[in-house]
Amino acid sequence: MGTQVLAKDFITVGVSGFGTRRAENYWQPSGAHDNLPTSGAYKSYKLVHYAKKKELQQIVDNFECSKGKKGRKDLGLIVMANSWGSYKAIKLTKMYKKACGEEIDLFIMVDGVKKPIAAQGIRPKAKKCVNFYQTRGVVRGKAIKGCENHDMTKYCYDSDSGVQCHIRVEWSGTADGAQIIRDYIYSN
Repeated sequence: MGTQVLAKDFITVGVSGFGTRRAENYWQPSGAHDNLPTSGAYKSYKLVHYAKKKELQQIVDNFECSKGKKGRKDLGLIVMANSWGSYKAIKLTKMYKKACGEEIDLFIMVDGVKKPIAAQGIRPKAKKCVNFYQTRGVVRGKAIKGCENHDMTKYCYDSDSGVQCHIRVEWSGTADGAQIIRDYIYSN
């Protein structure tokens, strides 16, 4: 019987939604970037919803995978995505699974939306998935089968439009997600 090696270091990735630009340019704030834990992480990446495949591949390359086997057994992958960023983040989990033969360690989705505007319903390729969403308006997420789901609609004000609620959940959900990530990193 083989033993499973647990990651000792983690790469954290934040993938932002609509309205944000690449981190090196002037950009609108994003909870997936600003709340992403980098302390205690081996390396961190901040991507946008229109990230190129080569940017995703650059992340996967850190794990030195070959023929469906992960070379860097000591390294884990944690992803947090909000809104439109959820699609690109899910694509990253699929690339990682194909290259390395296993699911990422932890995925935090916050009010995931697929383009043009529909609730994201795809479960990422992750050992643990936590999903924060709200149900107001057109721009909203939904519960995802196989994830730990948290409906955060109650945190929105009665006067909030659907988009205002979406933004409120982006910030509160990524703050809660950041704590889950910190707990995960420091418990391993």
